[in-house]
Amino acid sequence: MRSARLRMLVLYLGLVVFALLWLVPVMTAFMTSIRPLDEIRGGWWNFDGATFTLDNYARAWDQGLSSFVLNTFVITLGSVAVTVAAGALATYAFIHLTFRFQRLWFFLLITTMIVPIQLILIPLLPWFRTLGLDQGAMQFVGIILVHTGFGAGWAVFMLSSFFREVPKEMLEAGQIDGAGHWAQFRRLVLPLAMPGLVSFAIIDFIFVWNDLLLALTLLQRDFQPIQVGLANLQSPHLAQQDLVSAGAILAILPPLVLFAALNRYYVRGLFAGGTKG
Repeated sequence: MRSARLRMLVLYLGLVVFALLWLVPVMTAFMTSIRPLDEIRGGWWNFDGATFTLDNYARAWDQGLSSFVLNTFVITLGSVAVTVAAGALATYAFIHLTFRFQRLWFFLLITTMIVPIQLILIPLLPWFRTLGLDQGAMQFVGIILVHTGFGAGWAVFMLSSFFREVPKEMLEAGQIDGAGHWAQFRRLVLPLAMPGLVSFAIIDFIFVWNDLLLALTLLQRDFQPIQVGLANLQSPHLAQQDLVSAGAILAILPPLVLFAALNRYYVRGLFAGGTKG
């Protein structure tokens, strides 16, 4: 009993140390964002005559971030919605239906998880021009389709264990009552797989929200997300650590709020996914 408590104490102490190490850069960014640049050059931990202000946030917002926020929400919410919908439908088909070349299609879809984005980034450009996805608001459609293409394999991979655990007896009972595949998917499978759907949605939201490379390469200036605007705050000839830090704090707030709001579903999904075969 004593040895078990000792091991648990050591484990918690180790987790606390790692948590504190993780908080160091976050605390650095936060303190840099609320102090003038001339003060933080001597170290943000020096509080002699320290001045705290929110002007850095206002300046970062006015110098470009405000024009990227709406684009970011359109791209992120659209990509997550389409990816979750397509991934859920594809997972239901792979788990509960039978069709030709099923294993081959499943294998090809899963292989998208290991394809580096950099490998197909340049070949995507002529496709964007050919399909007209490089003009106006169609750029939103194009980037959403690209994120869906990269996220669909992850969606099927993560959701398979949840969909597979839906009792076949329940689906058979639904068939006896006259429910077709769409009714079974919507009324039986989705409610039971909701923790997995939410878990994947949170992960995909963070991935798309933090995307810089795809947006910087495929989108024009007026349609780029906040990560590109954040990169533009840092000039090669002018160090603006205060503005960049303020912009970084603003950029992480939506994913942080989303995770806090849906944390119970996310944790439930992780535990469920870890115990399902």
